[in-house]
Amino acid sequence: MPRGNQLARQWRLLQLLDRPAGVTVADAAQALDCVVRTIWRDLRVLEAAGFPIYDEKAPDGQQGLWKVQEDFKQKLPLKLSLAELAALLMSRDLLAPAGASVLGPAVASAFDKITGVLSRDALQLIDRMRDTVGVRAVGAKLQLPAAEYLPAIQGALVERRGLRLRYYSFQRDEETKREVDPYHLTYFNGGLYLVGYCHLRNAVRVFAVERVRAVDVLSRRFTVPAGFDPGKYLAGALGIISGDLVTVKVLFAKKLARYIRERLWHPSQKFRDLADGRLELTLHVADTLEVRRWILGYGVQAEVVEPAAMREALR
Repeated sequence: MPRGNQLARQWRLLQLLDRPAGVTVADAAQALDCVVRTIWRDLRVLEAAGFPIYDEKAPDGQQGLWKVQEDFKQKLPLKLSLAELAALLMSRDLLAPAGASVLGPAVASAFDKITGVLSRDALQLIDRMRDTVGVRAVGAKLQLPAAEYLPAIQGALVERRGLRLRYYSFQRDEETKREVDPYHLTYFNGGLYLVGYCHLRNAVRVFAVERVRAVDVLSRRFTVPAGFDPGKYLAGALGIISGDLVTVKVLFAKKLARYIRERLWHPSQKFRDLADGRLELTLHVADTLEVRRWILGYGVQAEVVEPAAMREALR
């Protein structure tokens, strides 16, 4: 079984364990559509990682009723369930931009307290789960987007099933039907983007969820290629669309300088204050349509210094 499927199943098993009455091994196997032996193996993995779960006698006298330890619940800094705690840790990257603001120390302190109640192995397992079912932030302006098709997309991600999309292409101004193997879902600049293998283009592509017009989950399953790293795939693209990396320098007017400096636009960003009050922003990113639109959005308040090709195109 693909590693991603195993981690996704263990994440769903954690949610079942969080029920007040616990969950039997047989019920978990039925809910997760697998055999009892698989559930026992997953429980041993969670137990070995240090998750606070235990086995007690089921009502019928048989072994196999699993619960979260009560003393662990009492130690939590807030009244969170184990699954809520894990979900919060998996989503902590969404608060990354706060690290560059006055909220940074408080955010770091909060997560220090939360992580302090789990073992190192449990935290490492949560990190691996996050790579499969979590959402990573890649930029600023984290706002909740319209997500009509998210339940279907997230279900396909967890179960490693293909998707049939009707997708609007902004550049071509047309809708196309795509069959996609979904690999990863990420936030960027207030929008959700799906990374997956497109069978129409025979290549990995990025799809803006807001441009999806219809979704069908297929019965067909797939395997994510060994070694595929969504972080590396997306690392060079400010606008999610991959391309050759270039050094982009933009001069912002004095009245925009503070606004630009206070935000995290890209991990490569560097600032330089000019004597006249303007701010120079340097990025090492892909020269994409989105990057150019972002700069154009500031009108005459933003001036591209380099690269020359971008400067000329925007001029």
